[in-house]
Amino acid sequence: MPRLAGQQPEYLASQLQAFIDRRRTNPVMNNVAHVLDPEMVKALATYFKDLNPKPLGGGAKSLSSDGQKIYEEGVPSANIPPCASCHGTDGKGADAFPRLAGQLPDYVQRKLANWDKERGQKKDQPDNSSIMQPIAHDLTEAQVKAVAAYVSQLN
Repeated sequence: MPRLAGQQPEYLASQLQAFIDRRRTNPVMNNVAHVLDPEMVKALATYFKDLNPKPLGGGAKSLSSDGQKIYEEGVPSANIPPCASCHGTDGKGADAFPRLAGQLPDYVQRKLANWDKERGQKKDQPDNSSIMQPIAHDLTEAQVKAVAAYVSQLN
């Protein structure tokens, strides 16, 4: 499960709507989201933004420096931009771009590895997360683990 504390309201609301519309899949969230009305989505998104979680870490510290390099510089040889260009240098995201700071490393790894299986399920109704599809697809497993380790330690 993701850590929602401190998440960007616009991102959280758009992802809840993606679950409601079945554009994003998850067995738990598909069962929960369908009962949310627009006011509930807005209230949840606002509530979580005001929480400021401390990082739990959990990512391999030995991978963190590689993850930091990818986060800050990208992978030019694979045409992968720096994570910081959308998620911010502090990892707290902005507007439609989610907070990654303090996110659980296993969650980040699973989401990036399963991007095509969980998101963009209705190709005729893309959302803002479609920008990540080629990036998630082109990162190697080692790069994903490194980035996940790094962001798990961001405050």
